[in-house]
Amino acid sequence: MKPLSIAYGINFKTLLYPLTIQQLVDSLERKGYKISPALPFPRPPGRITGAGEIGRKGKTTVQVDVSAQTLTIIDISVKSAINCFNEIVKMLKEDYNVDINDFARFYSFIATYAFPTKKQAYKMTAKALRFSIFDHIEEIMGEKIWPFELRFGGADLKVNSENWFDVTVRPNYERNDSYIISVVFRNIDKVKTRKFIESFEERMAKVIGLIDG
Repeated sequence: MKPLSIAYGINFKTLLYPLTIQQLVDSLERKGYKISPALPFPRPPGRITGAGEIGRKGKTTVQVDVSAQTLTIIDISVKSAINCFNEIVKMLKEDYNVDINDFARFYSFIATYAFPTKKQAYKMTAKALRFSIFDHIEEIMGEKIWPFELRFGGADLKVNSENWFDVTVRPNYERNDSYIISVVFRNIDKVKTRKFIESFEERMAKVIGLIDG
């Protein structure tokens, strides 16, 4: 599986963002992050406002969204994103005696992967997901049809809640030589979130195996 985008972050339950722009920027700078040139200088002493990239180290980006109360790591691998998050948690504890985990409303994982195949992904998807209902739909539509994608989520979960996940597997429409896997996961339990993230790639390889044969 090739990660196309990885976003791992925390959503805060506080009314005000729990860090000032000076605190976050100064700590990131000391850890070797290149601070976004979009940020004003000298740094304003007040609280962070707005949303966007705040720092970058290599291919790892740290983003904030004050209105959404989020701190998010954008990266190219799960391991790197988790390591970056852990580094930020540790540095804020050391610098300001603040544990951002204490302010967590939930943790989130949003990612997209590509899984290459030597077969025709669209055809294999259609074959694996063909159910009897499609015979009736073909009669109604007067056209031969194929199912487009596999999408599933957690049972008995509400979409508009702290605990949720859904996964989509579809063919790469442009090239038909790979499967595109998208996931949205959020949970109030950090340990459960980490376990889901760390096992996701292995589990999805098994799901693709069911489709690709």
